Amino acid sequence: MRRRQFIETSAFGAVAATIAAATPAEAVAKSQASSTVLESALAALNAAKRLEIKGDFASLTSSYHSDAIVVEPSSLKPSIGRAAIKDTLAKKGKSQKLVYFYYRQPQVAVSGNSAFVVSNFESGYDTGDGQPVEYTGKSASVILLGAQPPLIAQEVLVPNIQAGGYGPMGRALGQTPFGIFPMRALGRDPIPVASAGGGEKDVLLGQVRKIHAAWVARDTSSLMKYSSKDGVFLMGDYSPFYVSGSADLQQHFADFYKESSVKYVRETEVNVGIWGDAAVVAFNFDLDYAINGVSRRSPGRGVYAFERVGGTWGMRYCAATHLVARAIGDPYPIPGLST
Repeated sequence: MRRRQFIETSAFGAVAATIAAATPAEAVAKSQASSTVLESALAALNAAKRLEIKGDFASLTSSYHSDAIVVEPSSLKPSIGRAAIKDTLAKKGKSQKLVYFYYRQPQVAVSGNSAFVVSNFESGYDTGDGQPVEYTGKSASVILLGAQPPLIAQEVLVPNIQAGGYGPMGRALGQTPFGIFPMRALGRDPIPVASAGGGEKDVLLGQVRKIHAAWVARDTSSLMKYSSKDGVFLMGDYSPFYVSGSADLQQHFADFYKESSVKYVRETEVNVGIWGDAAVVAFNFDLDYAINGVSRRSPGRGVYAFERVGGTWGMRYCAATHLVARAIGDPYPIPGLST
């Protein structure tokens, strides 16, 4: 049965309520359990945003796992570990102080003691001139529920290049504050990494490469084969929405292949985090593709999250972004969207 879920979230808390009409008791129980997990996971994410708003970066580190991985637009490299996350967010706070951050339309997938959370977001930053910079995007996170309180193991923010007309504070959204991930960050003649560190890390990198090979081969059935049997999420800066569910993901790629093709995807600067049966592969990529017959070389960053079931890693979400803060990126090559 279809159900409607009403979720209110903000930087100051989260409330989730589910309305289920004429569903079996088992479905109701499962829905309630999912809502409880979502509420717990959002509480962890919101607690971190509250501390970032306060500027309490020392306390903020306690919101993250000791080996957490954070990928966000203010840095060209992922922040790995509490100290690096603190330094990245504190440096960002000096020029862009977080004013608000709202998680919108979140969904959760649970695997053991881990929650995979995908969401849209709205955010606002004070740049010192009294006019907050507001922008929207998508986020994807892995939350470890076994810890008390739950800990953030990974988070990636994927901005929207087309931000909309007005932000939540009623201000007209101006030109994009983003540039594109610079080719120079990949180095001269980028070469795919040979190893992610051995063992299960290389197994996970192998899964990423199988997914990319299927993408290049236009093989949507294989894309699904390497995904979780319980569903998968896809997000990128090409759309203001994330794609939810295997059927929608297949439709997305079917539409993509009508006018587009991929020549290659090369993975560099690979970092793998494993937390029990949840894992993330974060990497830079060198992408060569064509749209409407026009070839493009497009560097960016990917974060793929996996769950391990029966000894096999299946992808839970795929996040990719070409956008970084304008100060560290190249100009965005779309007239009217960059200064």
